[in-house]
Amino acid sequence: MKKLKFLLVDDSPSTNFFNKVIIEKNSISEEIQIAKNGEEALQILNSFYIPDLILLDINMPIMDGWEFLEGFSKLQKQYKDVMIILMIGAELSEEKKDLISTIPNIKGSIGKMLTNNIVMDLAAKYQENSIVNKCEVC
Repeated sequence: MKKLKFLLVDDSPSTNFFNKVIIEKNSISEEIQIAKNGEEALQILNSFYIPDLILLDINMPIMDGWEFLEGFSKLQKQYKDVMIILMIGAELSEEKKDLISTIPNIKGSIGKMLTNNIVMDLAAKYQENSIVNKCEVC
């Protein structure tokens, strides 16, 4: 299994710390970058860091997850295969659910705290998504 590059985007230092430890414990990461809000995340991406997976909190100060997604959609093609998983702490409105369905990089949503099973499922989902994207251009 390919080791993955992660970008954790959450304003909670304890959530980022815990999730980073869980990812590292499962030995699936090549590198993990952390951003405290969407603005920092876009700065990391604009420095040519191309993660495989972005775990994105929605409710953050400075630039929230929705604003980040708007900025992300304007990035160059090299980010087209980045898989985004929303980390949601509350039920989304129907309007937000409809918005999510229009963003091809979003491949699902999870709770804010990772578990070993969730991390392994995300890695498997990334591998499946990666194979599908490669076969689309075959």
